[in-house]
Parts: sequence; structure tokens; C-alpha cells
Amino acid sequence: MKRHRTALRSHCKATLCVLAVIVLMVASVEIGAEEAAGIDLHPPDRAEIFMDGLISQTGGPQMNAALSADGSEFLFCGLHQGEWTILSSRRTGNGWLEPNPLPFTSEFTDRDFTMSPDGQRILFGSDRPRAPGGPRLDKLDIVVAERTPSGGWSDPVNIGPPVNTDAGENYPSVAKNENLYFFSCAEGGIGGCDLYVSLRRGEGYDPPINLGTAINSTHHDWDAFVAPDEDFIIFSSQNRPDSLGAQDLYISYRQHDGSWTKARNMGPKVNSSSDEICPSVSLDGEVFFFTSRRRGDADIYWMTTEIVDELRP
Repeated sequence: MKRHRTALRSHCKATLCVLAVIVLMVASVEIGAEEAAGIDLHPPDRAEIFMDGLISQTGGPQMNAALSADGSEFLFCGLHQGEWTILSSRRTGNGWLEPNPLPFTSEFTDRDFTMSPDGQRILFGSDRPRAPGGPRLDKLDIVVAERTPSGGWSDPVNIGPPVNTDAGENYPSVAKNENLYFFSCAEGGIGGCDLYVSLRRGEGYDPPINLGTAINSTHHDWDAFVAPDEDFIIFSSQNRPDSLGAQDLYISYRQHDGSWTKARNMGPKVNSSSDEICPSVSLDGEVFFFTSRRRGDADIYWMTTEIVDELRP
């Protein structure tokens, strides 16, 4: 009987140990699944470096940011063989993989992209030839690549005139209604480079419209991200009187009559004594990304989009 009780106690201890291991394994799987399902469920209230060591790295610049709708791919720009390139990091069950250039990467510059609201296109600036075999462009044109059925990206296509000119156009951002926002350094603007919109008409675009003095200044204004419903626009401006640094991020809101509010500096929660550029918002509207040089080279920062409502007039 004593041997039986001893054996029973040993069996119970072994069973409890097995159960404990199972519980720990389940908890580990659940935690891992939560981490793998997205980068973080709670972006910070104030700007912090994003994925330091994997995406944002010392010793080289990184900028721009887009997260796919299903959270399985993160896109950003970095240098590859001396050229600005769009890089992709894929999520697996074990975390995020080392970033790699997109398949269409070539000897040309591809930079300053945003993702369309449906996640099916990336629009960016490139100095690729306008026609096969043509010369490399002196300045950037706006091109677009589409998501393929296999989950990759198509070769970029130049969107052509009247948007693209020899003056250089860049940092495109498209709304749900397909209106295209971008900056151009064409003559006849308010300042150096100005922000414009081209309204979608059928399969093409109307001639660009300058966004006016509520947004543009006598300085350089560029790198604009527009909300999918065109409710607000965030952009970078250089050396304004109220700037905290050389380049700051500003925000303007669309009013009921279609006009824009006077652009407002986004303040010290976002801006620093350095440069802030390349704004974007995640497809779910929860995360605000931008690029800052406050650590030296350009790094990607992130924070909650609550700042958009905090600054709303």
C-alpha cells in the first residue's frame, strides 16, 4: 500500500509537470501569435524609433514606412548598392525576417513611396527611363507598382503627364477617390517646391492644382501624406519661422467647403531640432510613421495617430 501511494504521488507529480509544460507552451504560442500578428498593438504616445536594429539601424539611413493590411509585410526605403531602394521585411511565425529589396529593384533610384488605401499599390518617385532603353532621368517621376496575385509587386509603370514633368515630381499619396497628391519643383509655384493635387478623371488625371497658401509657403513644402478621405494632410516644410528644426512636419485639415485650414506645426511630440520628413499613416489608421534625423542618419519613428485629433481646430 505504501509503495502504491508513493507511486501514485510520483505519477501525480509527473502529470502536473506535464500539464505545466503544456500550459507554458500554449501561453508561449499565444504570445508569439500576438506578436507575429502585428508589430505592436500599442504605438507610443510620443515619437519613438521603430524596430530599432532591424528596420531602423545606425550606420545608414532608412525612411518611409508602410505596413500591409494583413500585417505580414513592412515596406521602407534604404540604400542598396548605393541607390535608394524599397525594402521589404516579411513576418513569419518566428518574427520578422531581414529586409530585402523588392524584385523590381534595379540600378535606378526608387524612393519616397506611400501605399494606396486599399494596400494594392505603392506609388513612389524614380529616375527610371520613361521608355524602355531610354535615358536615366535627371529628376524623379512618379511611378506605380501593383500587388500581384502571388502577393509580390509588379514592375513600376510611369503615370505620365500631366502629373510628371521635367521639373521633377515626387512623394505621391493617393486618396480613396484616386485624387493624387504630390510635390513638384516646377516654376510658377508659391515657394521652392510646392504641394499639388491632380484630380482623377476616368483613366487619367487632370492638370495639377497648387494647394494654395494655407499649405504651401515661400519655403520648400514636400513629402505630403493625405488621409484616405482627404480629411487631413501631413507634410514636411523647410525653415518656416515656427520650425523647431530645419524641417518640421505640419498638418492641415479639410473644411466643409473644400478649403484647407492654415497649416499647423505638429509640435514637440513629433518635431525636434533636427529634420522630420516622410509622414504616413498605417492602413488601419492607428499608427503614424515618419522619418527623423535626430539620431544622425535618417531613422523611422512611430507613434499613435491621436496627435491628429489633438491638433484639430
